[in-house]
Amino acid sequence: MKTTIKTILTLTLVMGLGIMANAQKAATAPASATVLTDLTIELDGTQDEIAFGALSANSITDVVLDANGTANANTGTVTNVAKFNLAGANNEVTVTYDATVTLTETVSGTATMVMTPEVVGDAEAINQATAAAVASLSTVTLVSGEYFLWVGGTIPALTNQATGTYTGTFNIDVEYN
Repeated sequence: MKTTIKTILTLTLVMGLGIMANAQKAATAPASATVLTDLTIELDGTQDEIAFGALSANSITDVVLDANGTANANTGTVTNVAKFNLAGANNEVTVTYDATVTLTETVSGTATMVMTPEVVGDAEAINQATAAAVASLSTVTLVSGEYFLWVGGTIPALTNQATGTYTGTFNIDVEYN
């Protein structure tokens, strides 16, 4: 009798494990990747810096270097807007850049100014004056494998600003979507 009960319990256990094994399920997901032409961004050889020109140490309003090149205010007479040339596949690209740039006086290294960048862009190199605003983390689309970004910016009004030459670095990144 004990052997029969042990056998029945063993068979029940084995059958139960078999039923539990059948309860397991599996799933799959497809995997893919699209390989595009290498995306590049280069600083233009002519419009190769953001230059506000010679400024007064006491400007009563903001200093504006218009990225479209049409509405500068309180800048020096010799200015420059940086231009970046994007090249790659006709695809959407996310543009990311610094929200502000600190410009530091080069001799003492203690006086600073903060520039807020203004970025505009267009698929045609000749369209700087009408290029649309490009916010950081926004998307642009390369057309015929190209897109152009122009960068100017604003410095708040200067009050008793230390004299000297101020420099800083503007960082910009692009990535396919």
